[in-house]
Amino acid sequence: MNFSLIPLAVYLAQEADGTKSLVSTLILLPIMFIMMYFLVIRPQRKEEDDRKKMIEQLQKGDTVITNSGIHGKIVEFKENNEIVVLNISKDTNVTFNSSVISKKKI
Repeated sequence: MNFSLIPLAVYLAQEADGTKSLVSTLILLPIMFIMMYFLVIRPQRKEEDDRKKMIEQLQKGDTVITNSGIHGKIVEFKENNEIVVLNISKDTNVTFNSSVISKKKI
């Protein structure tokens, strides 16, 4: 990540006076929004898309971890793959929404 624009932005804001201050502010705001998009929003969207793709590719027998840290093996899917039944122990099956699955164990 390149944060070299931030000191430049602070310098421009401090050095400007009157109209120059307004112009530099108007220039800096879009730059800051663009930086936020590429540093925060875009990576989060990519991560969420990857997680959704992983959930769609799950199959019966896969071992997964839920958001709450429960490890289990997929026994079956219900309601058009919206609900998943995990075997977490011998003779213990638990039903979850498929959206709570955080990752697949390899």
